[in-house]
Amino acid sequence: MRRKSYTGILFLICLTFCNSSVAQEFEFFGVIKLNDTSLISYKLLFDRVNDSIQGYSLTDFSGKHETKSNIKGYYNADKNLLSFKEYDIVYTKSPVVQEDFCFVNFNGNVRDLDKVKAFSGDFKGLYTNGEPCLDGKIVVNSGQEVRKRVEKIDKVIQRSRKFSDSVKQNIKVARVLDTLTRNIIAKNENLNIFTRDQKIKLSIYDAGKEDGDIINLFVNGKPVLQNYTVTHTKKHLEFKLESPSTLIKVEALSEGTSSPNTVRLEVEDNRNFVRTITNLKAGETAAMTIIKK
Repeated sequence: MRRKSYTGILFLICLTFCNSSVAQEFEFFGVIKLNDTSLISYKLLFDRVNDSIQGYSLTDFSGKHETKSNIKGYYNADKNLLSFKEYDIVYTKSPVVQEDFCFVNFNGNVRDLDKVKAFSGDFKGLYTNGEPCLDGKIVVNSGQEVRKRVEKIDKVIQRSRKFSDSVKQNIKVARVLDTLTRNIIAKNENLNIFTRDQKIKLSIYDAGKEDGDIINLFVNGKPVLQNYTVTHTKKHLEFKLESPSTLIKVEALSEGTSSPNTVRLEVEDNRNFVRTITNLKAGETAAMTIIKK
């Protein structure tokens, strides 16, 4: 969660889990409601090992201020108590530093985490120094329930005679839902990625159909790749972080045979992994700034 509030289109989606002898993975989508009545889209994904919880949150996902934060906590099955807190920013599209962020701290009653279809509860917002900021409420639904709703909506749309086949394909709800979780960097957007390492690894490739997308890649204004045609084969680069911030900029030279220019970018250090994708027309740019903590 951020210091400022931003209103967005919200989707109540939530929990899927995979049974494992070691861990269970949970995914929740929903909203957080701030005390000033602002609503912000919110996602939780975490692993549960015994009582411990470790994972991440996404605030304002697919929005202009999308932020990914690490979370940790626990679930007490005897007391039906779920507790977690955001404690570290992985990346953000907001032009602010970590000290300005208001982190979610949640303690609430969640009965039978493995089977819950929905839960809600109040949270406290705290800055990194422990001082209080904005409080609010979390509301989420189970992923299984959401997928059922998505399938029903799709069936209604596909059976309707009011839409042409091309329109039906474009407004397919499942496709829209997938788009919302792709972490797209659009024209003139910048993704701030935080790291404690001295170097990072960058991978570039075409995750979809190879259609001849061509890019230039600049690091701190210096060309690293020029007239580079992106393919399914990953191009691996490694950069030493010799300054407090390193600017990586992608310039789209060609949209290939299928517009727009969509290039998959993956940034990895010893702790975190960030996957994003460009969405550019020829001549447009998008950027990532690697910030050393």
